[in-house]
Amino acid sequence: MEIPQQLLAFIDVKYVPAFTVAVTLFSLLLKLAAPLLSALEAHDKHFVRKPMERLKALRSSAAKNPDLSQYLESSIELEAFRIASGINTSRAKMEFLLALNKDGTWTKPQLRSVCRHLEVADDDGKPKLIIRGFDKFVAYWSVSASTSFALFGATVFTLLAAQSSVISFITGAGTFVVCLLFARFILSDYIHYKIARRAQAVLAKQQGDA
Repeated sequence: MEIPQQLLAFIDVKYVPAFTVAVTLFSLLLKLAAPLLSALEAHDKHFVRKPMERLKALRSSAAKNPDLSQYLESSIELEAFRIASGINTSRAKMEFLLALNKDGTWTKPQLRSVCRHLEVADDDGKPKLIIRGFDKFVAYWSVSASTSFALFGATVFTLLAAQSSVISFITGAGTFVVCLLFARFILSDYIHYKIARRAQAVLAKQQGDA
């Protein structure tokens, strides 16, 4: 991609290399977008949905065995739930999550967060939403750690940007973005914890209304 000469006239000579690199990278990203989307479609077709097709084929050939047919039917339901929600879990936990989702206010990522805290009790075999003290500790530790990383990235960006150099600015901005992404990754423990607490409150309200 050629850079218009009129645009270069407004850019200091020392900024031209960084600007050219940025334009080139942006052009490459646009060209890579289409193959990436095709790869995602192929992955969905051959890897995500393939187990479902195999289970359906097995079910049609197992009609003479009622127990096997029932097992395959249950497996198909679990596989459909996995494809729809991204959660690979047991039938008991699936039914728990479906019951929780009846009010229509839960997203797929939220249901995955709730599933992280589901445990099946040995006495009755029913899943229970359990949040331990350690879960709370990890959640609030993640808030502290993610805040520290974000502040570190902001500090580095401020110090490098103050040097009035394009390379320093780009380096500082890149460091800040990486720190923000890492901070968001660490913060996921707190997000899972808060969503599980919300689910606990919903379940307690449902039991109180019953």
